[in-house]
Amino acid sequence: VKVWDIEKSDCILTLNGARVVTSLGRCHNSDVVATGHPDCTVRLWDMRTGMNASNSKQSSTQVSDSILKPSHKSWVSAVEWSPTDPYVLASTSHDGTVKMWDIRSSLPLHTIRAQPKGQKGLCLAYGEGAIYSGGSDCIVRKFAC
Repeated sequence: VKVWDIEKSDCILTLNGARVVTSLGRCHNSDVVATGHPDCTVRLWDMRTGMNASNSKQSSTQVSDSILKPSHKSWVSAVEWSPTDPYVLASTSHDGTVKMWDIRSSLPLHTIRAQPKGQKGLCLAYGEGAIYSGGSDCIVRKFAC
């Protein structure tokens, strides 16, 4: 995961991991980024951990992926932060589930069967008091949250 200064076209931070990133979301009011991966995991990255004291030079760090335990049974295709709670994150996967996480815990708060068996969860979006899930069956479903 790379963080860029767009005005200067400089990479200011590189967070190195061992897995391909298939989805990414940044919390709107913190420097925490969540990524989804084909190995069924959601990883959290604190963008401040790699900065050096002057914040002027590129640095790198590897962040442990043990924060959120693997819970999905297949490829994580989307992650989405709650627009109102900086600790709440949702993820969806090719296993057809949506999982709600409190990032202060390593286990999901809730698991929703969002897609029929055999269908993939592909995308997520928060709305007014709800989360929307779209999947390979071409249907968008709404769930209260």
